[in-house]
Amino acid sequence: MWRHGFQQDVKGVFPMSRAKITSIGQAFLSRFPSPTIFLKIPCDGEFLLPIVVGEFSVEKLIAAFWGDDKGDTPDQFQLVNNVVEKLGYEVKMVRITERVVNTYFAKLYLSKPGENDVIIVDARPSDAINVANRCKAPIYVNKQIVLADAIRIGYGMGRVRDKKSTYDVSFDSAADGPDLLLEELDLVRNMDLAVKEERYTDAAKLREKLMKLRDHGQ
Repeated sequence: MWRHGFQQDVKGVFPMSRAKITSIGQAFLSRFPSPTIFLKIPCDGEFLLPIVVGEFSVEKLIAAFWGDDKGDTPDQFQLVNNVVEKLGYEVKMVRITERVVNTYFAKLYLSKPGENDVIIVDARPSDAINVANRCKAPIYVNKQIVLADAIRIGYGMGRVRDKKSTYDVSFDSAADGPDLLLEELDLVRNMDLAVKEERYTDAAKLREKLMKLRDHGQ
């Protein structure tokens, strides 16, 4: 069941828009035999962050998208949404904060409308993503996780009917000024392409630019 999926578009830090169906190439999916949620990073090109989860988490995400979760008894994610609303709070955002070995960690950020106080709750990424979906909250990913683990999806890859879940997110970066993360990802992508095409002089120049950019961002 985890091969049926969805994505939701996000522009910057704005709320999720209406969902639309997408699909990922079969060759790419074959690399992930376990139930996986793909977080789509909006930048120059398509980058996906795969997070391996339990089958239950993917099924609940899909059920919420298709509207199959409208039973008499709410599941735990709808329960969180209901409790948060009853207490006068809202889920402001979800953050994938770090990876320790092969395990990702996430946090929920709750606050009351118009107030600055924030309650931060630790959560598993699979639960945090489901809560974000129910509460229509944006998802953010730590910059270092994006740089280390995000996968660029090339154009022209096969499209199939089978799908896995994808969910658009934003990365942590400055709201104003040049987007250093976007520049860094672009340099990494071009450097990788230069190496594949055996343009080693170009790759060396791009690597030098990358090192300067990273030094500037520290």
